[in-house]
Amino acid sequence: MFNSRVSYSSPQDDVPTGREGREAQSSVLRDKIPARLVLYFLSWSGFLVSFMMRNDMNFALVAMISNDNSTQNQSLNKSQQILGTGTDDQKTIVKSVVISSFYWCYVLSQVVGGVATELFGTKCVFGWSQLATALCSFMMPSAAQLHYIAVIVLRSIQGFASGLTWPAMYAIVGYWIPLTERSRFMSSFQGFSIGIGLTYPLCGFILSEWGWPYIFYTTGTLGLGWCILWYFLAFNTPREHPRITKDELNYIELNVRKEVNSSVKVKVPWLQIFKSIPAWAIAITTFGRIFVHYIFIVNGPTFMGNVLKFNFETNGFLSGVPFICSYISSVLFCYIADKIVLYKVLSLTNVRKLFTALSQIIPGVLIYCIGYIDNVYILLTVWFIAVIFITASYAGAMANIIDLAPNYGHSAAVLAFCQTIHMSASFISPLTAGFIVTQEVKYRI
Repeated sequence: MFNSRVSYSSPQDDVPTGREGREAQSSVLRDKIPARLVLYFLSWSGFLVSFMMRNDMNFALVAMISNDNSTQNQSLNKSQQILGTGTDDQKTIVKSVVISSFYWCYVLSQVVGGVATELFGTKCVFGWSQLATALCSFMMPSAAQLHYIAVIVLRSIQGFASGLTWPAMYAIVGYWIPLTERSRFMSSFQGFSIGIGLTYPLCGFILSEWGWPYIFYTTGTLGLGWCILWYFLAFNTPREHPRITKDELNYIELNVRKEVNSSVKVKVPWLQIFKSIPAWAIAITTFGRIFVHYIFIVNGPTFMGNVLKFNFETNGFLSGVPFICSYISSVLFCYIADKIVLYKVLSLTNVRKLFTALSQIIPGVLIYCIGYIDNVYILLTVWFIAVIFITASYAGAMANIIDLAPNYGHSAAVLAFCQTIHMSASFISPLTAGFIVTQEVKYRI
């Protein structure tokens, strides 16, 4: 416990009062909060909000595409059901296109994100991309009333903007986070799991109370609020930060200087990146993980609603909880990985391989099992475990990207290359599901 007793001769002489006193107390409080912790919070909350704006459509479409004789849509008036006409096959295809449209431009913008971050810095690229995504969320209900093509256009814009965020945040890690803290910081990227986990229950509640348009107004408002925080609190490098303490600045620069300074003046070696076998290994390996992950993210709410026949509230809860649990597991995985590296139990390369294997093999085996499980409780348990283990990748292949290219800007370029390949699974997965699944059968509970 800190000792708060202080000796002084005269309160008037030694204790600042009024405005000076408040500023002194505020300064002391700021000094107690490491700038790296603030960056962790901004990264965590940024991906949380980003994925809320990304995945709100997955749940809203359950209501936007009306089902005849569906009790879930009785509270929704006809104008709210924008995709209520056409055959079931047409609705399924339109739904798949609307969902996948986000990821067409998302994949294309990865390299753009790496180049833009090198030119303008993380603060500018991440901030403006989030603002654009939030504004599109606000316009989504109006676009939906116009035509579903307008929805596809806005979703494509959101996808392009969101695609810039990952390279931008990866780039800043190399300047801010020492190697022994890197896996733990990577868990901040798992804010997206909390975002997904909160989005679905929130969407279920909003749909039941007010209707789907308010889903987009809510996520858009959260996005704008986060942009304000980012503008005032984010900085590209520790030396640019006006409130960082000298001790923390010295600690960061001492521990990252060798990695960053060795290549800080070197232009991004795009040709070498394209020739890099480790970069290709990360991209191809992660493609499988992303494909499986997006089955749960995109098709989860539809499966819960149309196959398991859960109502909006239950659907939202069961669709979201696994992703909240996966954030907790990601922190645990990354903490264990850092400790293994710190105490040299395994080499850094073997640590990355171990956690990559956990994120690939276990979910891959479990998703095979889901199709053969007749008991809904066992099915949901297997579902939860699969989603939880997927996040081990953030102590594995995803962290390995910064190991390969710790320099500011270079890590963004490597990520952009890898994401261009493995994130193609994000639109291939829902499109594949849309064309394969032509008939939905009620599950026996």
